[in-house]
Amino acid sequence: MAQAGAGEAETRPRADKQQLQRAARRPRSTETEADDAGGRLFVSALARGLDVLSAFRARDRALGNQELAERTGLPKPTISRITHTLTQLGYLSYDARSTTYQLGSRAISLSYAALANLDVRNIARPIMTELAETNNLHVALGTRDQLMILNIETCEGHGLVGLRLPSGSRVPMAITAIGKAYLAAISEDERNKILSEISKQHGSEWRTIVKSVERSIGEIEKRGFCTSAGEWRKDINAVGAAIIPPGGGTVYALSFGGPAYLVSQEQLEHEYGPAIAAAAKTISASLGA
Repeated sequence: MAQAGAGEAETRPRADKQQLQRAARRPRSTETEADDAGGRLFVSALARGLDVLSAFRARDRALGNQELAERTGLPKPTISRITHTLTQLGYLSYDARSTTYQLGSRAISLSYAALANLDVRNIARPIMTELAETNNLHVALGTRDQLMILNIETCEGHGLVGLRLPSGSRVPMAITAIGKAYLAAISEDERNKILSEISKQHGSEWRTIVKSVERSIGEIEKRGFCTSAGEWRKDINAVGAAIIPPGGGTVYALSFGGPAYLVSQEQLEHEYGPAIAAAAKTISASLGA
């Protein structure tokens, strides 16, 4: 009995770590969920096709049908039909030697068109660049992508070596400074729905995560920024602030941070937090203008 108890104690931390790793991935969807998601006008076949395109990440070179099936949760035969269709339409390109796919020219042109028309990105870039270069830290601008935060613009200081998150990368929502800042800025109903979905990805850590989110909401209300020290990665510290267009519309968030050995808790509270709050306020006001 003692040996069995010791074995359980050893496997529990491993299981908890795997749960956190799964939480950092893009959430899977099933065909049934897609069919039920939007009611009578919802085109489930289109939704599945977009899920396949969304499965590609910033650092991916090419993906096969099996990898796409694992990332989306869709059956492999369904994936095969979708990738064939997307290839015919130019949204994917196929490499016959490796039997893998990359995003095609039509998908890339859509990405460039979307980014080029984001006012918030154009307004934020010079402010982010100055913050990053002055402090040699990482600055990111993001918004919601299902249960993740999608980085739509990132800037890095010249001396930063501990954190590389390019534009197009995704980070978890409930355990990062940028994600918690976003959650603090949206309506309570929307926040509760998102947290309910995210909770399914976590085990015993969920109570701790919810408390951290609630604490961050209070920090945002009081000081305009929230902190995250080692929550997502134990060696990464950051602050986050929300960007809320005065006239309504899409909510964005900023994060500012880097390796823990360069970013202390005191700096988060007294230096970087006020700086990111001021940056977010400036960007929000400029969007209103």
